[in-house]
Amino acid sequence: MTALESKIAEAKTKKEMLKARARAAKASEQINRAMGRVDTSGAIGAFERMEEKVMQMEAQSEAVAELAGDTLESQFAGLEAGSDVDAELAMLKAQLEPPGGAISGTPIQEALPPAQTTPTDTPQPSTPVDAELEELRSKLDQI
Repeated sequence: MTALESKIAEAKTKKEMLKARARAAKASEQINRAMGRVDTSGAIGAFERMEEKVMQMEAQSEAVAELAGDTLESQFAGLEAGSDVDAELAMLKAQLEPPGGAISGTPIQEALPPAQTTPTDTPQPSTPVDAELEELRSKLDQI
């Protein structure tokens, strides 16, 4: 009885597998037929028509730009005439220059404010990080 049930289950599985293969074959056949009906020359012709339309639109755009007098050369000329970068740079350099002397001739050490030193005998932590560092150093000295 068990062997018979096993053979029946196996037959059902084989039947379902054959049905699935038949459906796949039909789908493949339909795809192949649809692909055979596609006219590649029609698709190429559509691309050529699209390319012609784009080229025509570009030509119209260029013509409008020329008629408006807004050519690339005139835009560059306007940009060159409208900005004086050298004058702006000289003005910025003058603002950065310390009173009474040029930056290029002044050594860096003279341009910096004098350093303030604290006596090394009495450490005075100024921030919480310095205080923590001093605490860790004292613990290290104790070890």
